[in-house]
Amino acid sequence: MSHPKNTTAPSPVQAILTSKVGFLNAPISPTADQLLSVDAGMNAEDALRAARTLSSGLSQLCQHMHDSLNMGEMAYCDGMAALSFLGEAVSALVWSVEKSVAGAAGRGGEQ
Repeated sequence: MSHPKNTTAPSPVQAILTSKVGFLNAPISPTADQLLSVDAGMNAEDALRAARTLSSGLSQLCQHMHDSLNMGEMAYCDGMAALSFLGEAVSALVWSVEKSVAGAAGRGGEQ
């Protein structure tokens, strides 16, 4: 009977992929609850990188809106809707990776 050899090399790890997660509610649609979704099977690093970039842009837009409002300028509903969309997109990307990691660990993911 052969014995496995000891090694200091890192063991191969399965890549973490995204899970399917919908976002942007479409309450009047008869066919789906969510208008957009993060697809399953994408590289988690890419999803997190996109979430980081969107989050950074969201922060910059919020700071700009704060400064504008503080100086007496108006805020527009479309601008607030865009901020909400970016927040939902970031959340969906992060949740997709979290759900996949939890599933791989046997916990099933949280909602």
